[in-house]
Amino acid sequence: MKQIIKLNALILIALLTSSCNDDEEVLPNTIFGCTDVNALNYNSNATSNDGSCCYIQGCTDVNASNYDSDACLDDGSCAYSNLGCTNEEAINYDPNATEDDGSCIILGCIDEFATNFNPNATNDDGSCEYSTEFLFYGNWDILSLEYSTEIDLSGIPTVGTFLGTQEIDGEANNAGSWTFLNDNSFENNISFQTEPINVATFEVPGFPIDFSSSGTWEIQNDDLLVIVDNTTSTISNYNILSIQSDVAFLSGTIPFSQEIMGFSFELALEVEMQLIKQ
Repeated sequence: MKQIIKLNALILIALLTSSCNDDEEVLPNTIFGCTDVNALNYNSNATSNDGSCCYIQGCTDVNASNYDSDACLDDGSCAYSNLGCTNEEAINYDPNATEDDGSCIILGCIDEFATNFNPNATNDDGSCEYSTEFLFYGNWDILSLEYSTEIDLSGIPTVGTFLGTQEIDGEANNAGSWTFLNDNSFENNISFQTEPINVATFEVPGFPIDFSSSGTWEIQNDDLLVIVDNTTSTISNYNILSIQSDVAFLSGTIPFSQEIMGFSFELALEVEMQLIKQ
């Protein structure tokens, strides 16, 4: 009987204790919130801290370009990018773009050796222009050469009186080469066979013209090539009729010495040449 009484007493005490704990957890005046006065979302009315205190503000929208994953309080700073080309010089400029995506296309000359090189250009538009001097740099073949000169052959014994002064003219192909270096030195070789010479009713065979020279060169006024021979200091001028990156047309006078029938002659050969770059 005593044991039954003790058991009932224990059950009663347990029930009373449980009722008291429930009353402590659920208080009718409790207000949950952030109770830290240093927090951005401090709630002065909160009586119980719920762990929501926030200390970093920024953009909390994951779709914004300046989204801050550490921010817990949105400060209204969110920005939304419109990707595109923001360079007004580009052909695909987008006035609505707020952030450049590297897609800009700027047409212009992209060759740094050109006189109109555009360091901002991304795509070459074929507009590059070059100085005449730059175009001459390199090795050239004389594709064709039209020539004319006069030779006084009257001093040649026996036949000189008969030959007299002769006009020599004609055309030669693959007549030599020129090399123009960027230190303004040059080398050339002129080599071809003249066409036969008609004297009265006779045809005198042509003779070879073969000579080489080296020296310095310069361009004057963009239309004149001036050559100075290192050996003789002779100055030769050539009119630049036209020049492109791979072809040039020149006209001028080539002074040289030539041996004909065992006699030396000082000649001035009027020429018009077509050069092809190698």
